[in-house]
Amino acid sequence: LVAQLQIQVAPITMIAVRSSARLAILALLVPRSCCSLPGTLQSALLESVASQLDLSVNAYTVSGTHFAQGYMTENATEVNAEGMQADCDNINLNMKLSSSFRSDVFSPGLNGFFYKCKKVGDMNKYWFTISSADIGSMIKLCDGDTQYPIVYDSQHDTYWKDMPFTCQGAPSYTMGFAGSAFLERVATKMDLPARAYTVSGTHFAQGYTTQDATVINADGMQADCDNINLNKKLSPSFRSDVFGPGLEGFFYKCEKVGDKNKYWFTITTSSHSDVVKLCDVNTTYPIVYDSQHRTYW
Repeated sequence: LVAQLQIQVAPITMIAVRSSARLAILALLVPRSCCSLPGTLQSALLESVASQLDLSVNAYTVSGTHFAQGYMTENATEVNAEGMQADCDNINLNMKLSSSFRSDVFSPGLNGFFYKCKKVGDMNKYWFTISSADIGSMIKLCDGDTQYPIVYDSQHDTYWKDMPFTCQGAPSYTMGFAGSAFLERVATKMDLPARAYTVSGTHFAQGYTTQDATVINADGMQADCDNINLNKKLSPSFRSDVFGPGLEGFFYKCEKVGDKNKYWFTITTSSHSDVVKLCDVNTTYPIVYDSQHRTYW
């Protein structure tokens, strides 16, 4: 099936990109396959990110850091150390993309990319890049006097108090995706190759409570699905046990189908052989342990 497709390789020179290979596949952890023809944009992974976030073509972008503290209850009297650590771990492992960050404070469409978290004292420190077509929202974001009501995070069962955001300079403005500071930061943190093959599609996976794969872990599977639907997932080295380093994945949707999870993805790599291997229905995937969800996949 793969041999019948014409795969192109093209440079990923920042985003306004003209042509690249795109395949749709269904073959990662459970070997099933379905491919489609190549698409039209050079950096298809960044195109996928822009599409899934509904990123504005013309936008202001700013980067910086901010602190947040998590609590057990809404009255913010007792710190939830476990919830704070879980959120930090999730961002450091998967990064986080938000299509409408803090819509209770800002206009809809504030896109957020959170790529690093560190515990500092009794707070979490986050590194971010945020983009919006609305200059008013960006000014408000960088205003140290902006107030953030406590919000509840059901994923980590934590009430969060966001502190003011510290912006590194004034927001930049770009017209078109070429030179987009938001997508450039994603590319940098993912360490995307200068020239790459990119494929998109779906795959199925099943989670178990033990390595012998006898009992399905429904809770772990649901938690992974919820995380991807809420935060997306960026993997700088997906299934390195099978492909080696450098297979970069963007997972943006998950649904429960029967007793399996179905995932939607875009994957990119500089290795043509890895693309062929990824699309080969005969490729096998050893069971791996996911400590975040305590699940064997």
